[in-house]
Amino acid sequence: MSQWAEIRQLHWVDGVPRKEIARRFGLDVKTVRRALRRDVMPARRVSPARGCRLDPFRAEIEKLLAADPKLSAKRIFLLLRSRLGTLGERAVRRYVARLRAQRPAEAFVHRTHAPGDTLEIDFGEAWITLSGLDLKVKFLVATLPASNAYFAKVYRLERLERLLDGLLCAFRWFAGLPRRIVLDNTSLAVKEVLAGTKRIEQRTFEAFRGGFPVHADFCAPAKGCEKGSVERGVRYVRDLGLRPRPAVASLDELNVALLAELQQDLSRRRLPDGRTAQQALFAEREHLRPLPPHLPESCRVLPRIADKFGHVRLDQITYSVPIELAYRPVLAKLFHDHVEIAVAAEVVARHARSFEKGRLVLDPRHVLPLLARKSRAVPEASALQPGCLPAVYFELRAALRDCTRKADQEWVSVLRLLEQHPADELEHAVRQALQRGSPRLATVQQLLRRTDPVAAAVEPVPLSRPDLATLTVSTPTLAAWDCLTETSP
Repeated sequence: MSQWAEIRQLHWVDGVPRKEIARRFGLDVKTVRRALRRDVMPARRVSPARGCRLDPFRAEIEKLLAADPKLSAKRIFLLLRSRLGTLGERAVRRYVARLRAQRPAEAFVHRTHAPGDTLEIDFGEAWITLSGLDLKVKFLVATLPASNAYFAKVYRLERLERLLDGLLCAFRWFAGLPRRIVLDNTSLAVKEVLAGTKRIEQRTFEAFRGGFPVHADFCAPAKGCEKGSVERGVRYVRDLGLRPRPAVASLDELNVALLAELQQDLSRRRLPDGRTAQQALFAEREHLRPLPPHLPESCRVLPRIADKFGHVRLDQITYSVPIELAYRPVLAKLFHDHVEIAVAAEVVARHARSFEKGRLVLDPRHVLPLLARKSRAVPEASALQPGCLPAVYFELRAALRDCTRKADQEWVSVLRLLEQHPADELEHAVRQALQRGSPRLATVQQLLRRTDPVAAAVEPVPLSRPDLATLTVSTPTLAAWDCLTETSP
């Protein structure tokens, strides 16, 4: 109730005197009398608008935003800074925020997806604790909007080979192929955005999806709503399996736990029609196409030339190849968790994928044939440094220095046994040789022969004359040889 109405009610209805009303409201009696004489509520007094130093620039700011709605307030301030004088950036930010708040909210079209028609894909990011270290990771989410089922896999980085591996794992998880996949205009898959829906795809991505095959639809630029199911799925998967921050020993452990959580979640979530997501997924699998018998490789292929050290540099990390391939061209296949280096169709080197920039990932076996001829380089060979070999081999080298003049040459000969024997067997033989006090190449070779598999027994050949089987030969006695060695008196 307004003060004018209260004054009139107190006086005309309750009979309160004018002076008492003035005392209660802290007003002058004349003000009370004026209120009682007015039969119409007085209009509220509005103070005239005060001027602002930003007024001369308001029209220009509105024009800039109309031309480019995504233009930031900071950029607008920088464009006008030379003429704003002492006016700060905060005033520009406030006005730009006020203009954007006045824009009408965008309306959206409700979509209904046919079973087996669409698979939407997107990447998200989250923080985890990996082996005690805080690490920001990327995770791929794929969803079938018709059944509202999710697949997710965590990676260290967002790269093309991770996208391909995520797609392959999603197809296996959903047990079939949709008609099309929908994703944004990521540079992992799109080389150039053309007019309309046309795109020039990355050659590796185009070859990969053509191996299934599936059709690829790319969203319009800055229109993530065209794959709204997976946009929502990224937030859902993060809240379901990556919050609070998980502490794991490896990404494989995290991915197993994440998929187990998603599998259990299928039976908990219900669709608007009352079915669980698990039931809807079973029904949609009947509409998915079967996977081809030969799946394309989920890797990025890079041509390289091995340098003089037999090294190949990939993503700022150096991997080794056999030294015989120095100066020769090779093909490197970068998978999400390992690297394969091939010559023609033969894989000549395989390494676990590293993510430490500048790191050397070397296999000692690749350089051993060269060190057999250049033994003076053994002490400084990068592939034979601590960390590249088990500690027992360095114990063997120290023991060889005490018992032979050419210790490094014999040590390399022992290491070259890795070319014919498994690493665990050779390591066990070296440890036994050290325990017996005989750290020599011959001892290690003899110990390895004991672990060689016994040759299979030879089946007897059937005889054409059965009567020969009845012949017996007496067992010779070695005592007969004593008479030959006796000397006459």
